[in-house]
Amino acid sequence: EPTVRAELMEQVPHIAMFCQENRPSIPYAFSKYLLPIVVRYLADQNNQVRKTSQAALLVLLEQELIERYDVETKVCPVLIDLTAPDSNDDVKTEAVAIMCKMASMVGKDITERLVLPRFCEMCCDCRMFHVRKVCAANFGDICSVVGQQATEEMLLPRFFQLCSDNVWGVRKACAECFMAVSCATSQEVRRTKLSTLFINLISDPSRWVRQAAFQSLGPFISTFANPSTSGQYFKEE
Repeated sequence: EPTVRAELMEQVPHIAMFCQENRPSIPYAFSKYLLPIVVRYLADQNNQVRKTSQAALLVLLEQELIERYDVETKVCPVLIDLTAPDSNDDVKTEAVAIMCKMASMVGKDITERLVLPRFCEMCCDCRMFHVRKVCAANFGDICSVVGQQATEEMLLPRFFQLCSDNVWGVRKACAECFMAVSCATSQEVRRTKLSTLFINLISDPSRWVRQAAFQSLGPFISTFANPSTSGQYFKEE
């Protein structure tokens, strides 16, 4: 019964906390019994079960209740499988969103090794604009996690593609995260590449894209400030 599975998922973070507090007595209980259920339900046929398992997984990561080894061996492989080309459309879109949200929680190393290659593939998913839109909406967050080198070498070419996507919703998502992407690049890249790209968005045929770009104009300009001369700098709160 799907409602039973969904209800179970809502209790999992509480049980995980109990396991953590009583770890000397039950050291492997969560990893061995509960986590496999959470990741299995990420592909459940019932939408509500999937949603509750996704929420549970994010809470577990946020509270640091999942061991790093388990993230690498039990969570990431499942998400990679769920974002494979032949995966169910809804499941794939949801899995991409989870990968993006968990990046800041698992850090640069795991994101760069396990998440980034698949994320780059998803940015070019020619069949599903929903997947590209999720990638575009979370692009800045991925950039901020992996840092300048990976952003400039691997992510920027995909960002250029997304900024000229044939679906205006994808381009709008790019405009909204433009500042975060800019913060992850060098001044030279901002000046020579991102400026031209931003002008294209401000001149976009869609008024929704133009509006989003104009709202990002000030924040984007602020990334050009030189802290040593202006006394101003951007700080992520």
